[in-house]
Amino acid sequence: MITRLTRLLGIRHPIIQAGMSLVSYVPLAAAVSNAGGLGILTASDQDPSDLRENIRKVRSLTDRPFGVNAVPYMPGYRELVQVILEERVPVFSHGLGNPFKLLNLKKPDEMVFMPTAGTVDQAVYMEKEGADAVIVHGFEGGGHVGHIASSVIIPKAAECLRVPVIASGGFCDGRGLASALALGAAGIAMGTRFFATQECPVHSRAKDAVIRASEKEAIVTQKIDGLRLRGIPGSLLKHYRGWPSRPWEVIPGILNNAKGSKISVREMLRIIIEFRRYRMPAVQFICGCARFRHTFSEGRVDDGFTVSGQVAGRIHDIPCCQELIERIVREAEETIKSLHQNLAV
Repeated sequence: MITRLTRLLGIRHPIIQAGMSLVSYVPLAAAVSNAGGLGILTASDQDPSDLRENIRKVRSLTDRPFGVNAVPYMPGYRELVQVILEERVPVFSHGLGNPFKLLNLKKPDEMVFMPTAGTVDQAVYMEKEGADAVIVHGFEGGGHVGHIASSVIIPKAAECLRVPVIASGGFCDGRGLASALALGAAGIAMGTRFFATQECPVHSRAKDAVIRASEKEAIVTQKIDGLRLRGIPGSLLKHYRGWPSRPWEVIPGILNNAKGSKISVREMLRIIIEFRRYRMPAVQFICGCARFRHTFSEGRVDDGFTVSGQVAGRIHDIPCCQELIERIVREAEETIKSLHQNLAV
């Protein structure tokens, strides 16, 4: 299936795996790229030497294009971006602004810059900032979300942008891919669907939480990390009201994040202060990140929060990435063909 996106990225299928923090590590990124999509490695919970090593691991596992994702509030952000540039990563997936402008760096000519936007205005701005393609994230998606449904934001963005638009939020199968193409997108990005795959390196109980959940259970709340976040809260979080209701979690949360990010507690405190630049509720965000780690690595779903989109209600298996991507493409082609036949009658 050839689209503007496959031509831009040099991939076989117009399917991108979202750069999920604390989730999208080497096994998943390499598997998606090998299956003909674009795998994206997260830079979260890595110091620069770790990231460099993991970029090289992905390269050793696939000879196909892949990307790396980073956001400005990651510990060691400047150094991580420098590694991404030095390693000549083919695709730079980014959230919250333009990394080259933020750090006064020059974008390599051969690198594809692919930011994420939650509104059409953001998408237009990122195109002006030099984006080669923009992931447009609709309200239905997992993780941090805006307020606009994919069925509205995607066609509007496609009308306003000259660069390829990648549809994100509410996509998990071939019918979704066909619909995204009909809305004007050049491909889809999926997080929740790739979360529930064999190669995704999260605890099996977290994957089971996704395939057991209905679409109604993937709710939007600001109580977990202080931002608008969609996912599946555990049964023990029913009355959770944020860190003031569990103040004893704050210090362990700071220590957990410092350890996970391989930085000192002093540096973590500096980062907490830095969060104010992005109007982020620092203490709640730190506690939320610690909860994600427990959920993803230890499978503590009852007292955890499994980040997920509403497509959880349509996901019922845990295939390998190769099987999943082949299934999606096959179903998309059949759907498009069927629509053509129906219209011709």
